[in-house]
Amino acid sequence: MTLTMDYTETLTVTHCWCGIAVGVPENLYRYANRHKGKEIYCPLGHTFVFTDTFEEKFEREQRAHRATRDLLAAEERSHVATRGHLTRARKRAKAGLCPCCKRHFENVERHVKTKHPNFDPAGTP
Repeated sequence: MTLTMDYTETLTVTHCWCGIAVGVPENLYRYANRHKGKEIYCPLGHTFVFTDTFEEKFEREQRAHRATRDLLAAEERSHVATRGHLTRARKRAKAGLCPCCKRHFENVERHVKTKHPNFDPAGTP
């Protein structure tokens, strides 16, 4: 004897760890996914256990996003600081200062002014 059934709700297709595809009513799947510890069974008797609720997964993703954003901001601050140090060193070199002893040498300053008149300490050498 063959039985038929008309079904008008939405099924969510998911896969069990055993590989079988399972069509679960969408509202049951959503309920189990949002409530920690709820179980759904595949036709072979295996259990789908939802260990994290949707909210927990969302919060974990938000924390990861914030950590990435904070790391990016720190890298940007480091980049700005490095650029400032480089600009300062270029300006000192153009002014004829020794990078080691900070003494002034007129011949270096004169050389930069005469041989490299377009040298911009804030730009590239």
